[in-house]
Amino acid sequence: MGMYHNRSIWCTGGGVLCIASFLFGIFPSLPISVAKAVDVTFIPKNILIFGGNGFIGSSTAERLIAAGHKLTLVNRGNWYWDTGFYVQPHVQHIMCDRMQAASKCSGLVDFVYYSDKIDAVVDFSAYHPQSVADTLSALGGKVRLYIYISTDSVYEVSAKNHTEPSLESDAVRPSSEEKQKEFAAQESYGHRKLECEEILADYRQNKYGPPYVSLRLPDVFGQRDNTYRWWIYQLWMKLRPYLEKDIVVPSELEKKPISLVYVNDVADLITQLVEHVPPEAIDQAFNLALEETPSLMEILQDIRSELNLPDLKIVLDNKPDTIRLFPSVHQGPVDISKARKVLNWQPTEWKKAVKETVKFYESAIRTVHFDKARKEMIRTMQTYFTSKPYNVIRGLRDIYGLNYPEPRDEL
Repeated sequence: MGMYHNRSIWCTGGGVLCIASFLFGIFPSLPISVAKAVDVTFIPKNILIFGGNGFIGSSTAERLIAAGHKLTLVNRGNWYWDTGFYVQPHVQHIMCDRMQAASKCSGLVDFVYYSDKIDAVVDFSAYHPQSVADTLSALGGKVRLYIYISTDSVYEVSAKNHTEPSLESDAVRPSSEEKQKEFAAQESYGHRKLECEEILADYRQNKYGPPYVSLRLPDVFGQRDNTYRWWIYQLWMKLRPYLEKDIVVPSELEKKPISLVYVNDVADLITQLVEHVPPEAIDQAFNLALEETPSLMEILQDIRSELNLPDLKIVLDNKPDTIRLFPSVHQGPVDISKARKVLNWQPTEWKKAVKETVKFYESAIRTVHFDKARKEMIRTMQTYFTSKPYNVIRGLRDIYGLNYPEPRDEL
């Protein structure tokens, strides 16, 4: 039988402190987890997500839903992969095309009007500065934190003057207006995304805009990628005996290091920021990437190894039209030391992320809910990797046991 310690509970002033003292007096050995359950009441946050139905957005929404937060998604209503099953039923959805003014999205206007506060905005879908400006104006000062999903392509339009991995401080435009226009013409995506960051900073400094955090992502890989880049390489390898094109790497990329980031790591970090953002992270940009910087050759070799295809050849090619799906930038890797220090960024180890990603796409080829994505992949293989489209069908049958209608050859 346990022994209770006698304690005298002296309490003046009553209220919450008195009750807390009483509880700890009765339960001197109360486990920390139980004490937290007694003391802390979970209050779901009101989170507005622009996007949330795509690659990174759906992974983030999944985590925030599991954590019990209240999500409102603003997008055009396209539910990719299986997001119609594990995201859509659990969120409020506002149909809106951000190519039009936010004020014309009546659902968004109503949402803002009836919200006392919006704890966080996570913006996956702003690709034009006017979209950010319209959104900030529509939100009317009710936002406590704005998380903007940016890109390492901003360094393509910046006056970087060194060859080391890009630092956040390198995202400064050239002083020459002529050079700025030249860079913008060469890399319109990076130019517009940097403009979006600049709008956030301007509103914050001059127009009472919300505190913000910008996350600059290199090429993202992982489950449910809408670009299919990883899956193309993986299926290319599996179907190689039925295709005419070798697995190729442009010669200049054989040893060139590449920054990549795993989708699950990004989603985990965004979830952490929504729940608690370090004060020193406010109004800052952060590079997020893996610790490792494999070359394209190493990426493909590791996929090949995970698929257990040791005899598959990967060929170097100098032709200008050689297929390359990674990387999407020319400035090289990014430096993640700031994210490590301020955000406690601890990305998944590369080999573990490869294993998980390969496993997902190997199962995706057979998953009923992924029928649309699978059909798009089959068309890609048939269009770009062989002059005999039905060989793809035969390969899927022989390797994966998938039976698609195969018309007879004409006599």
